[in-house]
Amino acid sequence: MPEYIMISVGVVVASVVALILLILLLLKQKSKMIFGIYPRKGLFYHLKYVIALMVLRRMRYKFYHRNSKDMREEDYMESLDRPQELSEHPKSYDVVSFMAANIKGEKFMVTLERRRRGIIRACIYLWLPDYGLLASPKLPDMLYFTTNGDEENNEFKGNGFHIYPKEPMKSWVIMYEGPVQQVAENKQLNVKLNLEFTSTSKHFDYNRDLSASVIADSIARESWNEAFYIMCVNVDKILEKRTHYEQNGAIQGDLLIEGVGTKILKLNGFRDHSFGTDRCLSTINRYVYFSLFLEDGTSMVVGNLSQPSFFLSSLKVGYICNKEGVYEPITKCNFELYTYGQKGVPPNNQNFIVHTRDNSYFVQIQVEDCAVRYMGGNWESKVYNQFFRCTVNGVQGHGITEYLYRHNDGRPEEVCVQDPEWYQRIRKFERTLSSCEREDDSEMFFF
Repeated sequence: MPEYIMISVGVVVASVVALILLILLLLKQKSKMIFGIYPRKGLFYHLKYVIALMVLRRMRYKFYHRNSKDMREEDYMESLDRPQELSEHPKSYDVVSFMAANIKGEKFMVTLERRRRGIIRACIYLWLPDYGLLASPKLPDMLYFTTNGDEENNEFKGNGFHIYPKEPMKSWVIMYEGPVQQVAENKQLNVKLNLEFTSTSKHFDYNRDLSASVIADSIARESWNEAFYIMCVNVDKILEKRTHYEQNGAIQGDLLIEGVGTKILKLNGFRDHSFGTDRCLSTINRYVYFSLFLEDGTSMVVGNLSQPSFFLSSLKVGYICNKEGVYEPITKCNFELYTYGQKGVPPNNQNFIVHTRDNSYFVQIQVEDCAVRYMGGNWESKVYNQFFRCTVNGVQGHGITEYLYRHNDGRPEEVCVQDPEWYQRIRKFERTLSSCEREDDSEMFFF
């Protein structure tokens, strides 16, 4: 090969390499931050958005759509929609939750999380016009113990709760028998709740069905540094560690209040099921999550998650589900975390606009009541649950909001001393291990 051709090839290769390095350097640049947390759209936002969108679509085809037939098989659905076997991983978890409301203003929420050694984290809320808020008497603490610590709990069951699938992806039973606190009157009532959730739609898998445009928007605002590329290479392993899906439907059944009588509840709602080994609350900065149920049968889920360690400092999530059970993923929303409750207390009124591919929705929310609870074995997160009435494009409705904040003060000693001795012993060991071997003890080793 003539020398001048070799030189020309060398120049071209060097130019291409230099160009690639320059592009990588530019993509690494940090955007201006709001409150030091939420990145604005940087100079190369649009380029990064296009790249992220293309990569996301390719990944989804690889992980989901190529295997869509197998994922619709009855055996797969049955294995997905049941209590999961907790792995040997110390942070394995399995959670079911239900939220619902009706046009009369009755609102219902229950969540139960299974952890290792028979530990569950559970709470129940009922908001009734005649009674106000009824809540689990142990709140704001959610920690319960269903075994002696040497055995596992293989059901969503314990301390009066029993939640189980009657028919996978079609029907779940929700039972609770025990005391609730009537918050306004500061007194306890004994209740017996027997409800059944019946699905009216397919399930919405957040890894598979969330709009690629909202994920690309969030990723395009981030700095694409070395840690970002390492995460991208390992994204398949990350996805294996967490599953979250939701399904819309109707909830109805009986509520027996001791000394008062039986009340029939009929509500529109949804359920979610999450499981895996990576639900680290201490890595979440904030999130806000709206669940709206309208009088025309439409339901909406709208959220914004801030998890900077996962390169998602401001991820919009959610969907609109019509009365026929058809989902429209959210493609854009102007609800920003830094404009609502950034100082640690959520506002009582919120207005924002949600867009899907074909429609837009103007959401107006007015809060009626609010309750506080703490999540995590060491109270890593503080959650405000708001119970509200709403209007969406002129249609009336009701719903429930979750405002989650980081909580760094730990679980108070006066609460911890009520725990079983075996649990106190393990927690003491964990604190010792953390102080000796780790700089960050915000999240305990086992729970």
